[in-house]
Amino acid sequence: MLEYSPLLFLLPLLAFPAILFGWRWLPSKGASLGIAVMGACLLWSAAALTSAIFADLILPYDWTVSWFQFGIYDVALGVHLDGMTLCMLFVVTLVSFLVQLYSLSYMHGDPRFHRYYAFISLFTASMIGLVMAENLLLLFMCWEIMGLCSYFLIGFWFEKPEAAQAGRKAFITTKLGDLGLTAGLLLIFTTAGTFSLNSLQEMVKLGYFPAETAFWAALLLFCGAIGKSAQVPLFIWLPDAMEGPTPVSALIHAATMVAAGVFLVARTFFFFEVDPAALHIIAYFGAITAFLAALMGTVPEDIKRVLAFSTISQLGYMIAGLGVGGPQVGMFHLTTHAMFKALLFLGAGSVIHAVHTNDIWKMGALSVKMPVTFITFSIGVLALCGIFPLSGFYSKDEILHAAAASGQWPVAALLFITAGLTAYYMTRVLVLVFLGDARDRERYGHAHESPGVMTAPLVILAVFSVFLGFLLHGKTWGGLVPVKLEGHHHEISVLIVALASSAIAFTGIFVAWAVYRKRVVDYEELRLKFSPVWSFLYQRMGFEHFWLFWAAASYRFSAFLAWVDYHILDQGLVDGWAVVTNLLSRAGGWFDRVVVDNLVDFWGWLTARSGQLVRGTVSGFVQSYLLYLILGVGLILALRLYF
Repeated sequence: MLEYSPLLFLLPLLAFPAILFGWRWLPSKGASLGIAVMGACLLWSAAALTSAIFADLILPYDWTVSWFQFGIYDVALGVHLDGMTLCMLFVVTLVSFLVQLYSLSYMHGDPRFHRYYAFISLFTASMIGLVMAENLLLLFMCWEIMGLCSYFLIGFWFEKPEAAQAGRKAFITTKLGDLGLTAGLLLIFTTAGTFSLNSLQEMVKLGYFPAETAFWAALLLFCGAIGKSAQVPLFIWLPDAMEGPTPVSALIHAATMVAAGVFLVARTFFFFEVDPAALHIIAYFGAITAFLAALMGTVPEDIKRVLAFSTISQLGYMIAGLGVGGPQVGMFHLTTHAMFKALLFLGAGSVIHAVHTNDIWKMGALSVKMPVTFITFSIGVLALCGIFPLSGFYSKDEILHAAAASGQWPVAALLFITAGLTAYYMTRVLVLVFLGDARDRERYGHAHESPGVMTAPLVILAVFSVFLGFLLHGKTWGGLVPVKLEGHHHEISVLIVALASSAIAFTGIFVAWAVYRKRVVDYEELRLKFSPVWSFLYQRMGFEHFWLFWAAASYRFSAFLAWVDYHILDQGLVDGWAVVTNLLSRAGGWFDRVVVDNLVDFWGWLTARSGQLVRGTVSGFVQSYLLYLILGVGLILALRLYF
C-alpha cells in the first residue's frame, strides 16, 4: 500500500496543468477532476492512517531513488512516511477535498473558475510533497512552490488593488523568513554533505553533527517557520491574506501554508533538541505571538480578519507546544485546529455568501436564517475556545500542561491569558453575527441558508471538531509519534490545568456575552474612552508601520540607486564616455581629413609640380645637355671659390 504513496503527490501535480489547459474539455470546467483526485488522495491517506493505528502497518517507510549528482555528492529523490506524516496527509487531503467541494457553489460563476481549481491542486500537491519529502532539498522546493501558489490565490481577484497588494505582501514577507531557511540548509549541507533527513537525524543522534552547528541550524530553520507560520514579527501578511476567496483562507489557515512552518520544526526537531536553548527560544516566540495576536483579535470588524488573528494566535500555541512539549504536543493541536479552523472559515464564507459583507456590525440574528451554519460555527467557536469535551480542549490543555510542567512560567502565563482572550473575541463574533437583532435589515432580508454542497463540509468538519480530540487524547497517536515530555521539572495535575483553563475560557465567554449580548456596558462609549489602546491594537501594535517604514525606506534606497545608475553610471559615465569618444573620434576624423590628407596631397602636388619643371628641361638635344653640364660645373666652382 505504502509503495503507491508517490502518487499522492503526482496526481494533484498532474491535475494542475490538466485543469489549467484542458478545462474546456473537462466536466465542471475542471473542478470535477480536482475533486476526484483529492477524493482519491483522501481515501488513500485515511486507509493508511487507519492501518497504521489499528493494523500491523510497519512504519517508518522509506523509498528513495537517485535524483542527480554533482561532484562527489549524490542527491536522492525520496519519500519518508511515519506516523506524523500520515496524520498530516490525512489533514491536508481532508481539508483540501472539503474546500474544493465547498468551492463548487462558492466560486460558481467566477470568470477564472478553472484557474482557481488548477492553483488549488498545485497548492495541495506542494503541501503533500513537503510532508512526504525525505530530504530537505525536495522539501524546500515544495515550500517555495507553496509560497508561489499563495501569491496566486491570495491575489486571485487581482483587479482589486487590496488583493494584489495582499498577494505581494504574503510573497515578500515569507521570503524574508526563507532567507534564514536557505542559510540553514546551506549550513547543514556544508557540515554534513547531505540533505537526507534520515541521515541527518542519525548523524545528530550519534554525535557526528556538531552541537553548536545544530543549534544555529535549528534557529535558521525556525526563521522559515517564522515567515510561513506567521510568528512575530513576520505575521503581518496573514491578516491581509483575507483578500483571497474564503475557501482559500480556510485551506491556508487550516491545513497547508501556515501549517508548513510548524511541520518543518516538528520534522527537524532532532536539531532543536540538541540544545535546550533552542527549545526555549521557540517556546517564547510562540507564547508572545499567541498573546499579541489574541490582543489584536479583539478589535477587527471583519469576520475573516478576526479568524486570521485567531490563526496567528493558535500557531503561536503550536510553536510554544513544540518548545515545551515536543512534536506530539504541537502536532496534536495542529491536527485538531485544522478541523475547527477550516470549519470557522467555511462558516464565515457561508455567512458572507448570504449577506455579502464581511463586517460583523452589519450582521446579527442570522441564527434564524442560517441554522446549520449557526450550529456548526458555534461548535467551531467552542472548540477554539477549548471548551470540554470538544477537540480544542484536549489539544490546548496538552500545551498548557506541558508549559506548566516545564517550569517556563512566563510561557505558561501568556498562554493561559491567551486562552481567555480567545474565548472573548470568538464569543464576540458569534454574538454579533448570529444573535441579537439584525443591524442591517436589508441584508438580513436577503440572507438564507447556503446550499447543501456548502453546508455538508461544515457538518463533516463539525463532527471532527467534536470527537477528534477525544480520540487522540492520551494516546501516542497509535504509537506513531514519540512523546517528547522530557526535561519537565514540576508535577502538575492535569485536572488542575483543565479546571484553570476552563475557568479562564468561561470568563472570556462571560465578559463578551455581557458586553455584546446583555450590553452591560456601551461598547462604543468604551471604545472612545480607550481610543488610544483601541487604535494601537487596530493598527497591529505598530508592526505594520514598522515593516511599511522599512519597505518605504528600501524603496527610497532602491530609487536612489536607480537614480545613481541612470544619471551617474549610465548617463554620466557610460553615455558621458561615449560623448567624449565621439568628440575625440570627430576631432581625429577632422585631423585626418584636413591635416593628414592635405599634407599627403601637398607632397603629391609638390612632387608632380617638380616633375613638370624638371620635365621642361629635357629636350633630347646633346648640345642642351652639354650647356647644362657647363652651367652646373661653373656653379659648383663658383660656390667652392666663394665659400
